[in-house]
Amino acid sequence: MRIVVQVRDLVSSNVTTMVEKASDPAKMLRLLRKEIEESDIALHGEITKMGRQKDRAEAAAKKLADDAKGWSEKAKVAMDHDREDLARSALLAREDAKQQAEDLKEEAKTLAAEIAEAETALEQLKAKLDETNSQLREQEARESSSASTGISTDEDSKTDKRMDRIAHLERRVELSQSDQPKHSKSNAAVDAEIAAMQRDATVDAELAKLRGAGKKKRKAS
Repeated sequence: MRIVVQVRDLVSSNVTTMVEKASDPAKMLRLLRKEIEESDIALHGEITKMGRQKDRAEAAAKKLADDAKGWSEKAKVAMDHDREDLARSALLAREDAKQQAEDLKEEAKTLAAEIAEAETALEQLKAKLDETNSQLREQEARESSSASTGISTDEDSKTDKRMDRIAHLERRVELSQSDQPKHSKSNAAVDAEIAAMQRDATVDAELAKLRGAGKKKRKAS
């Protein structure tokens, strides 16, 4: 998650070092506090969104699992009426529903893990905000004391401003590395073909069982 990466950058930043390098420490700390507060809002929003996605995935997985059971019953009805073609279609639909249900369950698990990770980041962000506020209060107290003795702390320069900007950008440099290459299409195609073969094999085995059950019923009658 991009927002979690951003939060980690903020949390890992050394506030004391940043204060020492800044031309206007109080201004830098206020900007940092604002950035932390904005990240806090964004992270809360992301957690809420992922929670909704997780709930939807779990609900959809349950419905698909129920649908899969229904397709099994429909396949039996079709075979009882000597409609193997319909039975096969029903079993294929069942396998698709089961696979989709499993995919959604995995998605829900992934989302649950990401939510936990985001909540941990939220706690770390709160601690960083407390640290920043503490540093800011100390800095403002020093500046107030300096002002009362006539010592000026307003010594901004273009070079110092560039240093502040570089420090700000360094906290985000890893974001450009966040997008990882996906699996190649050839691998995905091979995986899909093997999955289709496994599905067909499962359906064929189920049809064979249904045929055997049908023959036993006819003999018994």
